[in-house]
Amino acid sequence: MTKISNILKTQFNIKCTDMVETIGGLSASAYKIKTDSDSFFLKVYDKKLTQTPIWIENIDKYMPILLWLNENSELKGKIVRPIVTTCGSYRYEDDESVYILFDYIEGETIAKKPLTNSQVIEIAEIMAHLHSFGQEIPINMDGIKESFDVPFCYSLENYIEDSYITSPDDIKSILQPCLEQLIIKINEVKLLSHKVKQKNCKMVLCHTDAHGWNLMQSDHLVLVDWEGMKLAPAESDLFMFAVKDYWDAFLKHYNAIRPEFELDKDMLSFYVFRRKLEDIWAFLESILYDDLSNERRKSDLVHLSNECKNLCAFCF
Repeated sequence: MTKISNILKTQFNIKCTDMVETIGGLSASAYKIKTDSDSFFLKVYDKKLTQTPIWIENIDKYMPILLWLNENSELKGKIVRPIVTTCGSYRYEDDESVYILFDYIEGETIAKKPLTNSQVIEIAEIMAHLHSFGQEIPINMDGIKESFDVPFCYSLENYIEDSYITSPDDIKSILQPCLEQLIIKINEVKLLSHKVKQKNCKMVLCHTDAHGWNLMQSDHLVLVDWEGMKLAPAESDLFMFAVKDYWDAFLKHYNAIRPEFELDKDMLSFYVFRRKLEDIWAFLESILYDDLSNERRKSDLVHLSNECKNLCAFCF
């Protein structure tokens, strides 16, 4: 904690009076930072973890966009606001970790709780306002433009062909019941990837991970954790909602702001199944290659098991 306090003081000019570790999700550790007058939210990414490069590679691309949206759009107060370092950087980095800082949001994470009718309206409006912006904003977005590539499909495919048979028994017991379905879906997603690359879809700003764990209920909803921000088809966000019971209500309020939008079913299918396979590979890679604590390994095995069961049971 002393190390973090020193970093806050020297790199962000913030004098920490109290620090509490909070739920930070799978990508990073997280802390509530208090000063005499303000509160901040600090995310700390461990460089040793295999997934960390994915989470940190676009910090310098999405953070300035978040600042721009806070200053130039109706999303102000509905998305997190980054805090830059004393030298104007969007991150501080040492040999072990990467640190990024935001204003703190007082409230609760939605997590697994079902959305209320008013929350459905709020998130539909947040998504629609976000999707009203594209490459025309005065910030270079080339580095976050959707490519429709699926490298994890090839990694997962190679693992099944070359390494599955020698995997630990607890991993094989999870994968074995869905191995055939995994192979089928890998091939389907690769074909969909090729198909959607040929389409001339409108590209808009997307969060790409707008589930309950990234929604905070303050006096209004706030969308957090923007590591996956992309310039992409709107379906890269909408697939999260298309599988929910409230989809019709969501789409009604979304279309009220974006009446010109037409849903592309191929694109929607691509994002639904790409995400499922991407999550399976992320948990599997972490279990196989990271030096995890026993508690974290058990947790990742549970997540892997749930994702595999969902893939086998899911019909879209």
